[in-house]
Amino acid sequence: MVFLRKIKDYYVLAHSVRKGKKIVQETKYIGKELPSKERLEQMKKEFLKEIKEQKYKYFSEEEVKEIEKKKNEYKKETRKLSKLEKDKYFENFMIRFTYDSSKLAGVDVTLRQTYLILKDGIIPKDFKNLKTVKELENHEKGVVAITKHKGKLDIKFIKKLHKILLFGVDDKIAGKLRSELKRNVKIGGTPYVPPKWNSLEKELKNFFKWYHSENRRLHALELAALIHLKIISIQPFVDGNSRVSRLLMNWVLWKKKYPLIDIKIEELEKYYNVLDEYQIEGKERPFIKYIKEKYLENE
Repeated sequence: MVFLRKIKDYYVLAHSVRKGKKIVQETKYIGKELPSKERLEQMKKEFLKEIKEQKYKYFSEEEVKEIEKKKNEYKKETRKLSKLEKDKYFENFMIRFTYDSSKLAGVDVTLRQTYLILKDGIIPKDFKNLKTVKELENHEKGVVAITKHKGKLDIKFIKKLHKILLFGVDDKIAGKLRSELKRNVKIGGTPYVPPKWNSLEKELKNFFKWYHSENRRLHALELAALIHLKIISIQPFVDGNSRVSRLLMNWVLWKKKYPLIDIKIEELEKYYNVLDEYQIEGKERPFIKYIKEKYLENE
């Protein structure tokens, strides 16, 4: 049975369905105001039909099986580890992820330097750029933050991550949206032009409207990839957007107990190419396919 729910200041349609051994509630965003009684009944029928016909938006059943198999293998392997081994595994991932995400964002650092700074707390000899040290340490704190966040995805959380990343690096822009600073941005190497600062509020409103509508319907990996794709394309901040978007992607995966994803600097050209396909041509599928490949490559 489809019923109406109010969540804070907006309405959703809801329907409980069985998925495997669990009962989950599918929802569909309506808005802050209710439609007419006739339109509401029609929407209920359409929603029920969507649920009955529902397949994952981009993944086939075979792909989902492959993704879930990877998740189960990951859970099985991590159960074998002691707490010390789990901590070491996570630390190694965090260092490599921080290195790659920082390099993708244009930070001039080597993997060895990243390891010395984050693992041993040593600033390498002749390493004079203390700003880079702060950027690496901040990213590490950002990774920890996504594992501890128990709340929802909202603008407050996104701004918090950005403030962590830019704290002590550029405090004038840390945690502040471009709309607050009244600044536009350009992305080098692409004809794509991000939204102007004065349309950013509308873009973010549309993003959260999409998220509230789709977050329970999409597969976790689809959702993670699309959040990454949409945030990096909206460019909410003057700087740090790509790092924020990758942290948000991994927050979804962490929350839903999937292995985390690291996009390595060696993948730079391919990564940019699939971003271009969305930002220039409006195609989501190539990016989602790419993220799925990265997920399945995880060791």
